[in-house]
Amino acid sequence: MKLAELMTVGRPPEYPVAWLEGRLIEWAEFHARVAKLSHALATRPEQEWLLACTEPFDFAVALFAVWHAGRRALLPPSLREGAITEARRQADGVLADPGTWPEYAPENLALAPLDPVRCGLDLFTSGSSGKPKRVSKHLAQFEAEVAALERLWGGRDAGPVLATVPHHHIYGLLFRLLWPLASGRPFDNQTCTAPEFLLARLEQLGPGRVVSSPSQLARMHELIPLDSLAGRTTQIISSGGPLDAATAARFQAALGEAPLEILGSTETGGIAWRIQDHDDAWTPFPEVAVSVADDVTNSAALTLVSPFLPDTTPLTTGDAAELLEDGRFHLLGRLDRIVKIEEKRLSLAEMEARLSGHPWVREAALVVLNNRRQRLGAVLVLDDAGRRALENSGRAACAQTLRGYLARWFDAVLLPRHWRYPDALPYNERGKLAAADLVRQFETTEFRHE
Repeated sequence: MKLAELMTVGRPPEYPVAWLEGRLIEWAEFHARVAKLSHALATRPEQEWLLACTEPFDFAVALFAVWHAGRRALLPPSLREGAITEARRQADGVLADPGTWPEYAPENLALAPLDPVRCGLDLFTSGSSGKPKRVSKHLAQFEAEVAALERLWGGRDAGPVLATVPHHHIYGLLFRLLWPLASGRPFDNQTCTAPEFLLARLEQLGPGRVVSSPSQLARMHELIPLDSLAGRTTQIISSGGPLDAATAARFQAALGEAPLEILGSTETGGIAWRIQDHDDAWTPFPEVAVSVADDVTNSAALTLVSPFLPDTTPLTTGDAAELLEDGRFHLLGRLDRIVKIEEKRLSLAEMEARLSGHPWVREAALVVLNNRRQRLGAVLVLDDAGRRALENSGRAACAQTLRGYLARWFDAVLLPRHWRYPDALPYNERGKLAAADLVRQFETTEFRHE
């Protein structure tokens, strides 16, 4: 069902919409909540509302109410207090938890269809490389993407949608709220941040589809047996970054299928998908035309023409890519992650890939540290062999071994000077690695050769 017509065409009153713990919210209650809030907002002067609802169901009510009131929605980059405070400066009002919502008791709860071009919302980029940027979307873009998802994977099941990721960024918004609402699948209001909780919810509500992220899936086997998900999940979806091949293989072995990975961003929407059963190439969405820029400044940049963009103007991304003869493509890393150390150019993505290929290393992330001189810091999650080497040989010896390994490909001046070995990389709630969070790994001691 088109999202613009969802509240006017409607569904049967008892149709399931969302699970709130043990209670099933039906269509009649969802529609009534949207209509009441929408009529209340229509009586107020605020034109832009910041949606800071902590619960996904409340967020869905607020979003459709804002749209049907003829107002515009703004999503904060996160639900942390500082992020909401900063985003609040760009909105006229805030809709947080329902107890703070304006009240109005209309006699008529009818709602008119939405204009999918005029109706929309603004999101923020993740801010991985700087201050979050505001990105405007209109409803027609979301409708096009939801329709594409349903054509590709909608026939699998009609079961519930569960999630380990939040709802206030584009991935969570699309996959755990808008797609289920349009397709008529109930969504779980709970965010299953712990694998044990996810398994319990699947046992209660499943079998169902799981919306997750690479960082969460990579650690899941350490906390629950992956084969315990067999028969309880109909599909596992991952986005926010590439899923490493070892994690994909573990799910393939346990469940018979690796997770479905979605490539995209706040600006672009969905670009491509893959399931790592044979290789790591990406398949563009059928509606998305991909090419590689051939000009001097963007010699390997992935370029898109997509209905998920505001118009038909080609968009050049910051991802380097190699097109394959069958229409798929390989990603070659971020073009904007080229840095200069001692006047020498270095691809951080390339060095991270080399480090991840070392038998001690499970995950690697690099960050440029600015003290008296620019130096490179390496944050590594070690596997069992790496942990044993760290305990037996010490930090200095491990760093020396890893530097020697990298020296096979990189000049000595480019090699990391500072090393940290946390149990996990500092992914944020979107499954992203922010440079500031990596830098904080080195703030406990003065920079030194380690």
